[in-house]
Parts: sequence; C-alpha cells; structure tokens
Amino acid sequence: MERAVRRRIIFWLPFGLGLAVILVWLLGPRPVPVDFATVDRGLLQVSASDEGETRVKEIYVVSAPVTGLMRRIDLEPGDPVVAAETVVARIEPTDPVVLDVRSEAEARAAVQAASASLELARAEVERAEAELEFARSELERFRGLAERDTISESALDDAERRERTATAALAESRAQLSVREFELERAEARLLPASAARERRGGCDCIDVHSPVNGRVLRRLQQSEAVVTPGTPLMEIGDPREMEIVVDMLSTEAVLVRPGQAVLIEAWGGAEPLNGRVQRVEPFGFTKVSALGIEEQRVNVIVDLE
Repeated sequence: MERAVRRRIIFWLPFGLGLAVILVWLLGPRPVPVDFATVDRGLLQVSASDEGETRVKEIYVVSAPVTGLMRRIDLEPGDPVVAAETVVARIEPTDPVVLDVRSEAEARAAVQAASASLELARAEVERAEAELEFARSELERFRGLAERDTISESALDDAERRERTATAALAESRAQLSVREFELERAEARLLPASAARERRGGCDCIDVHSPVNGRVLRRLQQSEAVVTPGTPLMEIGDPREMEIVVDMLSTEAVLVRPGQAVLIEAWGGAEPLNGRVQRVEPFGFTKVSALGIEEQRVNVIVDLE
C-alpha cells in the first residue's frame, strides 16, 4: 500500500512542479520599459500650429484700358516682364457694328441730309464771295471819290465797314462749309462696311498695354483673341521672389499671436525648417466650414519669410 502511494507521488510530482513553475511565470511581476530624462530648469515654449499657404506679396492685375479687339497673348505664366517695356497685350479698334434695316435707312437719310446741308453751305460761300467782291469794288470806287472830295468821310467809313463785314461773312460761310463736309463724312462713316474699315485702317493701329512692374507672369486670365471692354482683367503679374505665408488660424488661437513673433515653418518640402516672423494679424475674421462640417471662425495671420 505504501509502495503504491509512493509510486503515485513519484508519478504526479513532476507534473505538479511543472504546473507550479508555469503559474509562477504567468503570475509573477514583469519589468516595464520606461524612458528616463534629466529634470532641469529652462524656458517654457508655448506654440500654436496650423496649415498655411504661400502667395506673392504684391499682385498687379493688368486690365484692358479701352474697348477693342485684343490680339492673342503669347506670354506664358512664368515669363519675365520689365516695367514699361514688355508689351503684355495689344488691342486694336473693333470693326463697325452691322446695321439692321431701320438703322441703315436712318444712316442713309442722314447722309442725304448732310449732302443737302453741304450744298447749302456751298451756296452760302458763293453768296458771301459775291458780297465781298461787290463790297471791295464799292470801296475802291468810294476811295477814288474821296480823293476828289466828292463824298464824305462817313460814306467812306461805311464802305470800309461793309467790306470788313463781307470778309467776315465769307470766313464764317467757309467755316460752315467745313463743318458740313465733316458732318457728311461722319454720316457716310456709319455706312462703312467692316472690310472698308480694315482697308482704311491699314495695319494694326493697336494700343500696347505694358507691364506695370518688373517680375513674372503669374496667371493669364485671357489668352485667345477676343473683344474686351475697359476693365477686363487680362493677366496677373508679380515678383515670385517676394513671398509671404498666409495662415488661417482659429480665432481662439489668433488672439495669442502678436506681430514680430518668431515662426517655425515645417513640412514645406525641404529637410530643414524655415524661419519666419509674424508681420500682421488681420483684424477681420471669416467663417470657414471644417472637414467635419463645423463652422469655425478664423483669422488670417501673415508671416514673412526670413
């Protein structure tokens, strides 16, 4: 009996010891990895971070000064321009507007009226020339009579006055004749077709639009040939070397930013961060919807690169 008990103990003893070892390994304490650092006194740096975008400081929008047909712009974005030298656009006068039936009839009637006025002015010139010729001959006759003391001095003065009045009347009638000729040309110009207008104009009587500053073409707003009106934007010009960064920050963070504070620019594409400085905090905020659909009040912070 005792021998059987001993055999059982010897048989189960290794299993018990193994189970105890496993329980001790499972339930026993284990070391936890930690980071060690030396506690020291220093400056506490508080920062506010957000994403921003670069832009050119001064952008000049070149617009059309007059109404006309703008020739195709050959300048490409990135091309250099020189102030008051580089021609960025050329605008030529537009062709005459095609008249409808009523407008054409009115224009032809205006031509006929101008022609009649011209004939009347020519008749007035002929009448004035006749009056002047008569006044001059009469004056010569009166002067001969005055030398012989046949007429009085007042009669001679009246003859001289009539001669001067006739001379002035002739000058006035000739001026009226010139006015009627110009009115006829203006009336005929309304009937001028587009092909005749191009022939009269000859080459491109264009207005050259020059670059206002030195720099490069940033964006071309108009490229193809088109009819433009005064104020139509054609292109944007600026100096890419003069850059600044615009950061739209939350208003709760923007109140902590002051002009002159240092800025650290990271994740801009280079290995090393860039240094900047806050130029100004714009006083006007705006509402922006975040990616989660939440309306946020934001303020632009302008940063200068150093």
